[in-house]
Amino acid sequence: MGRKIPPFAAIRAFEALARHGNLQAAGDELGISASAISHQVKSFESHVGTKLLIKSDNRLRITKAGSQLASELRDILDHLEAAMIKVSLARKTGRISINLFPSLAELWMVPLLARFAEQYPEISVTLITSPEKVDLSGSDIDLAFQYGVEPSGAYKSIALIQETIAPVCSRTFLARRGPITQASDLLGHPLIYCASSPDEWRMWMEQNQVSLGDVGHWLEVDTRSAALQAAQQNMGIAIGRRPFADLALAQGTLVPIFKQPTLTGMTYFLVAPARSWSARNVRTFSTWLTAAAKAENPFLPTEPGD
Repeated sequence: MGRKIPPFAAIRAFEALARHGNLQAAGDELGISASAISHQVKSFESHVGTKLLIKSDNRLRITKAGSQLASELRDILDHLEAAMIKVSLARKTGRISINLFPSLAELWMVPLLARFAEQYPEISVTLITSPEKVDLSGSDIDLAFQYGVEPSGAYKSIALIQETIAPVCSRTFLARRGPITQASDLLGHPLIYCASSPDEWRMWMEQNQVSLGDVGHWLEVDTRSAALQAAQQNMGIAIGRRPFADLALAQGTLVPIFKQPTLTGMTYFLVAPARSWSARNVRTFSTWLTAAAKAENPFLPTEPGD
């Protein structure tokens, strides 16, 4: 007796539409028209015998049964893709793709990749940067960085780095404007405000019992990279966030003003869908990166002279 399952094209169409919530987006992903997606989903509903998607206020909404089925189908498709990857010639080339924030790529990941390439020259890495969290389901991205209190429950995750913040500046700035011995001393110096992390100075000041309203001079920039670069150019004091400031601190172009950094309660996670975790090169990179992230600063030599 044959399997009692609908056509595979109908399964893919429903799963894509449930994920995107939009006929055109689902069609673009599968390379077919929006009307073809609609036809396939109607056929799928007929086979299942219940309504899975409904139209309300000109928007598609998934039913309870549809949501449960879509979740299970997504897992099945991920496992199917993982099985195909195991025998895929493309995977034997050792190429992996990683999604992460642009500043994290520029300031931390790219410098680390030079060391990874020395140890694993057979594995090629593609970095795909975006400021927003991506949906790995249905994409060809192998790994992604997530930032938050906890990772998405849909993927395998590894806690890489607990975020800390601490005021940093250049050695020249500190020599010219110091000494700075307590948190309140910062109020008499130009502080660099990063618009992409608007609450970082408030958080640090509050934890050190200082009123942020007493700051006399601000320099505002819009990216983490620009904030650290401005501090390196003796323009003021920035918040050095772990891991963004790791390289500058290791090279000595920035120095911490106080010894003890402040935990923010946020963590950087490395996440992977089931389809990519089965690939040996993905696991190799994940293991290597986890070991590097456990170091106090991965850019500092482990032994003198290294």
